[in-house]
Amino acid sequence: MKDTPQLRIFQDFQEFIPKWYIFKNLFLGKLHDTMPWEELAACLPPENQGPGAPKWFDAKGMFALMFLKSYFDLSDEKLVEHFNTDWGIQLFCGKLLKEKQLIRDSGIVGRVRTYVAEHADWQRVQEVLLAYWKGDIDNTHVLFMPACRRQGRLLL
Repeated sequence: MKDTPQLRIFQDFQEFIPKWYIFKNLFLGKLHDTMPWEELAACLPPENQGPGAPKWFDAKGMFALMFLKSYFDLSDEKLVEHFNTDWGIQLFCGKLLKEKQLIRDSGIVGRVRTYVAEHADWQRVQEVLLAYWKGDIDNTHVLFMPACRRQGRLLL
């Protein structure tokens, strides 16, 4: 007799944890739902490709981390501190820490920023955001993007 896969009634999805339901009803969760994460993630090379690709955050998590850095106007160190203590921020980035787990590497935000700046298809990022928010934008012919240049690199 051939083995047939069992139909699982309960799946092991992140969406089934109680914190996820609370998060979805808070402002940060509602804000999370306004972003085209899958489309933005597609603007980075496939996972595990490219030199120096951070492995801890996936593509969606990297864009989410950069979004929160700008949204909360935090330094890299303060963002890591908030990430370590706020499960809402962790859920926003798709990386819920385990009990007693911390990010001890204060340089992770800078490496994520550098990776995104160097590897994202910025033309495609702009197209994704414009298509997604077109109804909410008055001047679609104008682009404002915070950036600075240091040693020939574009850093967000």
